[in-house]
Amino acid sequence: MKNRWIVLGAVVSLSAPIAWASLVQTHSSQPDASTRRMVPTATAHIVSRSLPDNLQIRAATGPQGIPVQEYIGADGSLFAITWAGPQRVQAQDMVRHFFPQASAENAHAAHGLQAVVRSARQSWGNEGVAYLPALMPMDFDPNGLAP
Repeated sequence: MKNRWIVLGAVVSLSAPIAWASLVQTHSSQPDASTRRMVPTATAHIVSRSLPDNLQIRAATGPQGIPVQEYIGADGSLFAITWAGPQRVQAQDMVRHFFPQASAENAHAAHGLQAVVRSARQSWGNEGVAYLPALMPMDFDPNGLAP
């Protein structure tokens, strides 16, 4: 009886690698279309932000002749500007020129008409964005403003 257990153990231990080898599937170096696993791919889509229908964008000229885009709401009020050009202008000059009611010299600026300004000087010139949150339409996203 002891010999049977030794023989059975030897058979099991010797046949295990053969059993494992039969479970492994062999593939050629180039799988064909029927055996290739389909991996989902992600594609990037550029989403353009739409502006409100009742918004007007008007071209204008700022201090020192820099090109400016004015954003005008349905009520006719100017609420944002963007600029970019080779001219060297100060952001404060842009705010004073287009939003005199929100400039630092105006005492009423502290009553809700403060301008948000982002500007950068580049080697080729400068660019910037300025807007008045108090005059902005509710459905307008200021993050979409770009010079």
